[in-house]
Amino acid sequence: MSSNDVAIRVNNLGKCYQIYNAPRDRLKQFVVPRLQRLAGQIPKQYFREFWALKDVSFEIKKGETIGIIGRNGAGKSTLLQLICGTLNPTGGSILTNGRVAALLELGSGFNPEFTGRENVYMNAAIMGLSIPEVDAKYENIIAFADIGDFINQPVKTYSSGMLVRLAFSVAAQVDPDILIVDEALGVGDMFFQAKCMIKMKKLIDNEGTTLLFVSHDTGTVKSICKRGILLNKGFVIYDGDGSGAVEKYFGMKIESEQNVATNKKVIQSEDKSALDDCFNYSADFEKKAAFQRVQNGKASFKSVVLLDENEKVIESVEYGQKVKLRMAVVVHEDIHLLGYGYHIRDKNGVDVIYSDCFIEGQSCLENLKAGDRYIIDWCFNPRLRNGNYSIASVISIPISMEIGQVDFCDFVPISCQFVMNIRQPFRLHGLVNWDNEIVCRKVTGD
Repeated sequence: MSSNDVAIRVNNLGKCYQIYNAPRDRLKQFVVPRLQRLAGQIPKQYFREFWALKDVSFEIKKGETIGIIGRNGAGKSTLLQLICGTLNPTGGSILTNGRVAALLELGSGFNPEFTGRENVYMNAAIMGLSIPEVDAKYENIIAFADIGDFINQPVKTYSSGMLVRLAFSVAAQVDPDILIVDEALGVGDMFFQAKCMIKMKKLIDNEGTTLLFVSHDTGTVKSICKRGILLNKGFVIYDGDGSGAVEKYFGMKIESEQNVATNKKVIQSEDKSALDDCFNYSADFEKKAAFQRVQNGKASFKSVVLLDENEKVIESVEYGQKVKLRMAVVVHEDIHLLGYGYHIRDKNGVDVIYSDCFIEGQSCLENLKAGDRYIIDWCFNPRLRNGNYSIASVISIPISMEIGQVDFCDFVPISCQFVMNIRQPFRLHGLVNWDNEIVCRKVTGD
């Protein structure tokens, strides 16, 4: 690839931090090794090294859209700060070709004592624009930010949403060759987020802008990023198709969560049924549920997982994909009737879908004995808007169906989680879609 086609080139990049156990160790590190060298001794080290990034190499072509994903602490923000030049690397090299506009930490690059107007000029100057160039773009910047008279107030009086509005507006309106966005849009309202997505797509499609996008919203990453880079503990472990990066991320997450359970020796039933896995491999579920569940000790969930058609655990769902929500239940006391249900909630914890055995016209589990085990499978085709969702699971003893009174045996608010993906160009404008029967008739006459 010729240098003219390259927007960003990273070669053997590394960033190491020195971690000290106590403040006095910093002073020791500054003084003692010098004295030891003078005495001809091997200098002692009073810190331990932490490599936030190590041996990272890749090239990004002009006009590419790159999603950078990974767990917290994987090195995503460090990588972007190194590319932007706000951090100096410990080793390796970085080449950027063109004007870089970045939204990193909320409020970075802004002076809280300056007004919004003053920060616009200062921030644009940092990106390489002259005052006449900013003058020409100022009205568009203010119109996009849409913060009204607050533009003349100190930034320290802004809400987080207003701050990100102004920051994105400056970054997007200065015609960047490279646009870097690091989680900043998560604090904006849904309408402004949609506005930003449209603007980013216009920059990519019409201006050939290179986009580096970091987000935990993997649905958005899949929809706008054709290429994905997955970081783990400072290393690049995947660099390829955006959807492939997301699948690799979820696969890595699931594998990590099941490591403890899969190392256990378990006794299988004679038929070696895969259903037993729901009971045997429940260590991670029990750990996560312990701090949130409400239960009375009569019956409990051993695991709740989302499966695809091949009975593989998944955390990423395509629009309309057939999935199975599997609940493994253990009975601890004799129970006459046991109801069951689930909620699907959005990232804000708002119920989007609810269903239970009564709504579905199914009978409760009857005459349960202590020690009984049950598998409950819910099969459905989720047709939800792009985003992150959680599933709450509940089993309960009905007391009075007339007034909906129940005794909760076990309620786990976050039993499992998944991200919903809708492939382009199809877009879902509402929260959820359902089947419709459409009849169109032409009416004639008076």
